[in-house]
Amino acid sequence: MKNVKFIYLYFLSGVLFLITAGAFYSTENSNLSPVFASIGFAIISISLVLFSQSKRCKTQNNNSE
Repeated sequence: MKNVKFIYLYFLSGVLFLITAGAFYSTENSNLSPVFASIGFAIISISLVLFSQSKRCKTQNNNSE
């Protein structure tokens, strides 16, 4: 991913999943809470990996010039 804005959007969608997990946890339908929490953590970790890779590629491109 070359555009960092998409990575930020992906990260925010992970945060949204975590907020949804917290909302489901407070209701009676709390059996869905672990599902949304695991999806949220997976999305956040993937977005952090993508961000570090894009940052590393940007640094390598600046050093090669």
